[in-house]
Amino acid sequence: MRRLMFGFLAVLLMLPMTVLSALAAQDATPESAFADLGLPTLDVTVTADAFEGIPESVEAGRYLVTVTALEETGEFGGGVAFIQPAGMTGDEFIDMLGEVSGPPDESGVGSAAATPIEGGVATPADGEGEMGGPMGAPPDVFFQSVYAGGTYALAGETSQTVLDLTPGEWVAWGDDPESSQAPVAFQVTGEMPTDLVEPESSATLTMGEYIIEVTEGEVTSGPQILRVDNIGAQPHFIAGGTTQVDVTGADIEAILESEMTGTPAAVDFNPDEDFEEAFYSGTQSTGTSQWIVADIQPGTLIMICFFPDIQDGMPHAFYGMYTIVEVGE
Repeated sequence: MRRLMFGFLAVLLMLPMTVLSALAAQDATPESAFADLGLPTLDVTVTADAFEGIPESVEAGRYLVTVTALEETGEFGGGVAFIQPAGMTGDEFIDMLGEVSGPPDESGVGSAAATPIEGGVATPADGEGEMGGPMGAPPDVFFQSVYAGGTYALAGETSQTVLDLTPGEWVAWGDDPESSQAPVAFQVTGEMPTDLVEPESSATLTMGEYIIEVTEGEVTSGPQILRVDNIGAQPHFIAGGTTQVDVTGADIEAILESEMTGTPAAVDFNPDEDFEEAFYSGTQSTGTSQWIVADIQPGTLIMICFFPDIQDGMPHAFYGMYTIVEVGE
């Protein structure tokens, strides 16, 4: 499966500098952002090919997840996200990941449907993708499973997020079937506490089909905690980056079209160089929330989702799932 389909590496095709700057920004933010909440912690070290620190079992609850990527993870560092597979064990899901990232499979087109907003952008290239459909939709399990979120760090750096782990069997993975780190299955036991502590956030970002909206508070410049909610039927994530140049919806559509056709985008800026200081929230399912740390620079903030659509595998951005927010000084 193409890396365009899943995870933070997909965003590198659209905003290469954005994610790298985001991770650096997260690490630069004081770790005390969540320190006073008294949450149980999960400390994960990401090596070149493994996740260290994932226990065999943890109690259900809201966790402060701290991820440290070792230098050996290379240019893009590494991260961890959490998925509760539907209809299979953790080990079966891990075995399936090896098949999904291998040769093409024509059996994996999603069976459910979602209605895109009007004005969906960009037309897929002729021909079918690697797993059927215009882009190749992943197997149904990727849409039926529960995603709790996750976080990423540059090599040698650390990042944090707060998320919920509910009872059941979970898999810690790289949010990407082609991630070099071996996934780890673990159990979450007991019952979910009813008195969960909620981090204070400056703004709430809400995801749905096919929208990203600031529904509470305000995204401002500087270090802050953002709450990210998914109210949509499908899994979603957000990558965000700021730029000092003027960017319109037409510009974003042109960049997306260029990714599909391989022709340069007719825009007055370089999408590979003109974005900085951003954030990334790992994939989430409907009804879930996570809290991320972001250090956002003044300028034009672009937030976008590239999760593959259940109908045809097209990244959600091509259905118009992006938004532009002006962030003042």
